Amino acid sequence: MTKRRWRTWLCGALAGLCAMLSGPAAVEAQGRPHWADPPRLEQLSRDDDRLDVELGNQMHERMVEGRYFEAASLAERLLDLRQRALGPEHPETLLAAVHAARNHRRIAEYHRAASLLERVVTALERSDIPRWWFFSEQEWLALTYRDMGDFRRAEAVYKRLLAEGAQMGGTADALRGLAALARVQGNLDAAAQIYERELARQEQENTKQRSSGTTYDSTDLGVALSDLGEVYRLQGNHAAAERHLERAVKILEARKGTAELSLATALLHQALLYRDTGDDTRAEALLQRALAIREKELRPTHPDVAEPLVHLAALAWEKKVYGRAEPLYRRALAILQQALGPEHPRVAECLSALEGLALGRGKLREALPMRIAAVAAEDRHLTRLLTSGSEREKRAFVGRLERSTGATISLHVISAPTNGQAAALALTTILRRKARVLDAMTDSVASLRRKMTAQDRALLDRLARIDAELSAEAYRGPAGRPGSLQALADERQSVEAEVSRRSAAFRADQRPVLLEEVQAAIPEDAALIELFVYRPQKPREKPREQLGAPRYVAYVLRRSGAPAFADLGDARAIDAAVDELRRALSSPSGDPSRLARNVDAQTMARVRPLLGSARKLLISPDGALSLLPFGALVDEDQRSLIERFTVTYLTSGRDLVRLATPAPPGQEAVVIADPAFDEGAPEPRVGELPCEDEECLALRAVDRSLLRFLPLAGTTKEAAAIGERLPGARVLTGEGATEEAVKRLAGPRILHIATHGFFLPADAPRTGAPGGRELDAVARAAAASSVVQEDNALLRAGLALAGANRRAHRREGGGEDGVLTAAEVSGLDLSGTQLVVLSACDTGVGETSHGEGVQGLRRALAIAGAETQVMSLWRVGDQATRHLMVAYYDQLKSGRNRSDALRDAQLSLRGQRETAHPFYWAAFIVSGNGGPLQTATPKPPAGPVAPGAKGRGCACDVPGAGGDAALRGELAFLLAGLAAAARRRRAG
Repeated sequence: MTKRRWRTWLCGALAGLCAMLSGPAAVEAQGRPHWADPPRLEQLSRDDDRLDVELGNQMHERMVEGRYFEAASLAERLLDLRQRALGPEHPETLLAAVHAARNHRRIAEYHRAASLLERVVTALERSDIPRWWFFSEQEWLALTYRDMGDFRRAEAVYKRLLAEGAQMGGTADALRGLAALARVQGNLDAAAQIYERELARQEQENTKQRSSGTTYDSTDLGVALSDLGEVYRLQGNHAAAERHLERAVKILEARKGTAELSLATALLHQALLYRDTGDDTRAEALLQRALAIREKELRPTHPDVAEPLVHLAALAWEKKVYGRAEPLYRRALAILQQALGPEHPRVAECLSALEGLALGRGKLREALPMRIAAVAAEDRHLTRLLTSGSEREKRAFVGRLERSTGATISLHVISAPTNGQAAALALTTILRRKARVLDAMTDSVASLRRKMTAQDRALLDRLARIDAELSAEAYRGPAGRPGSLQALADERQSVEAEVSRRSAAFRADQRPVLLEEVQAAIPEDAALIELFVYRPQKPREKPREQLGAPRYVAYVLRRSGAPAFADLGDARAIDAAVDELRRALSSPSGDPSRLARNVDAQTMARVRPLLGSARKLLISPDGALSLLPFGALVDEDQRSLIERFTVTYLTSGRDLVRLATPAPPGQEAVVIADPAFDEGAPEPRVGELPCEDEECLALRAVDRSLLRFLPLAGTTKEAAAIGERLPGARVLTGEGATEEAVKRLAGPRILHIATHGFFLPADAPRTGAPGGRELDAVARAAAASSVVQEDNALLRAGLALAGANRRAHRREGGGEDGVLTAAEVSGLDLSGTQLVVLSACDTGVGETSHGEGVQGLRRALAIAGAETQVMSLWRVGDQATRHLMVAYYDQLKSGRNRSDALRDAQLSLRGQRETAHPFYWAAFIVSGNGGPLQTATPKPPAGPVAPGAKGRGCACDVPGAGGDAALRGELAFLLAGLAAAARRRRAG
């Protein structure tokens, strides 16, 4: 081996020992691995050998200095050279890939790092070398999975290493990896248990060493104490944290220079503990010690030096010693930018701190460019991260940006309300981050469907199978197996992550949306209203006292002009007012006008002055406002908003860009109604009806005592009427209205389902649980039927189809259970479906999630690809709903767009005395594309309506809404209503 080559090898070993950016020490402190030893580069030509040595030396020097951004580029050049000259699986090529992967991970380019490490591990697994020789590479792969949010795969790698390590006599690194993984996910209890287990093991090893004559405690014991002490600090267990950290520091100090970097980390943990308990003097002294050690051991420009600098700056900021805080932050920023690149999350955090510091000093001109740079870096990083992981893991990543988003809005609303650049930045940030996880999940599935290989099809089929099994388990009743639910949920997360991974390459060109793109998609007569919940940050307060209570803000954007905004006020007060109004609207017995006026005064009254001449409102709500029928609000002139505006709901204003280029429409229209819930089984006697009170008998909702679904024979009339208005429609009723039939659909142009809908609360107690009387009907139904408790909202929302009341018998035969949950709906292929109408109860209801919309059927249909959804916000009456739906399709047939058609149909009901109460007309909303339907070539008629179940009669007429009128009588009703609607439209 040449002298230069040995120098390269030595530099690599030194770099491995010094590169301690993050992760288990045993992973970082690796020189040349066993499987690549000794160096074998004899096949290189003289020129290639010279270039190889030059690139290797430069790369290792940058790694020693902590300049990983530059090192990654050099490593890629080295890898390219070796692949070309030696082949892709030569040990030296694989070693170059490892170096490249480690540097890519350090600069947060996780997908490239994971790809390289997967390739290396696969190649080494095919070789005949011992597995423990490449444990380090597997640990790096687990670290990379963890950092990119693919927690399931990270855990799988660690558990495999733990099992294999137990056979080899070494499990410490895998245990620490699992503990760090739990900590990253916020599961501090699990992290503490693992660290306690590792500490116990180290105590035993240390005792053995002491008994054999060793005069000092081991470094590993000190590290274990430090790790556990930090978790105790995060848990708020300060006394235990102090004991463990004091002992850790004492042990590591006694090692006299052989464990300096571990000592620096323990000192940092100890400093943060004293900062938390208010002892800033001790905290500062410890931070200074940690800084001095890292500067000495790692060089002053290493990125790990930035950590104590940032904490020292924060302490100075707390004391309002701005002249000391700013240079510390700026030094940390310069180190991080050079070492990790301009888009690393730590760079963004440092920029955010400098921005907050500038605002605290009243220097808006300095603060705004920093906020712009920080947000840009975060958004680019987020775009990369969202191409991997399960939905839960994606939501965790987006959640980390909550404070940054709030800071961006606060910069505008609090510090610079008249600054146009700050307003544009705030609105752009909302547009880029709101409902981002929903978009990522939708795009993942859509990307696979567009290319659809056999493997992709199998993956989506597997996801659908898991959803079906999850749904069956969730509704199994007393026989339900919580363990099975958890296992299926875990499997689903793994498959979701695989869907994201397989579709990542097809979404690699995604970029954050531009404000100008959204604005160009807004019609001339419309206004986009972005509603958002944020926590205001008061820049002149201490960092730990800056966050205020959540508030709603509204941004209004027209096709031309600058964004306008209104600060709506305290979110809790608005949410309480919305909840009270929704309760009033869900019953026809009272007058909700006063409550509707109250909510309007807190929300839309502050927005209307910003709307100009707009008469079409594109509302992207947030929080409880997602469940609010805006058309039912009452303005200062005592007029309902539906008289003045057409409302279309969006998950995010970003939807407008996607909806501007819709998928080609499907051909078929499908109408499903009046499912045979009992599949022809004998009906219960009158005295044994599941429910007999007026509320239960009158609504398309689940039984309050037994999660049992009552017949809806009246919906057969609805299906017949709508089928007549949709030429060539396929109408399925009775025993033909099955779950299997829905799942077999492939992109119908229009899908109309008239049946029972439901959304079950997450906290529904079991039968006999205290407080059960206070639950509403749906919650009591869940309790009585012992629905397995599940935190997945998509399992608690759904539609009842044929056989739903005999689901236990159907499961025994291995068929579908007749309950189509939202989780199963999300797996439907509705690409090209222009309109889905769910003529049922509570279909637009779900679990509201700030920034991520409504978790329920609304979200599921978006993931499935539906362009527009018409759904309900409370339990609706059968006859009035039938009138509304027939009127809606009449309006669509006349050429009205999807949102105007619903408004006209609602006004027709509102114009009739019997249905003037908003309970009857305001429940349904349009979500998605409110524009006109695209035309499709009609198919021949599909034949007569399938017969419904016999001997049932309608159990869903709301008292006071009139009798069970024949269909021929509806025409006069609708004509009178439409005439009234026309008069109001002209008046508006």
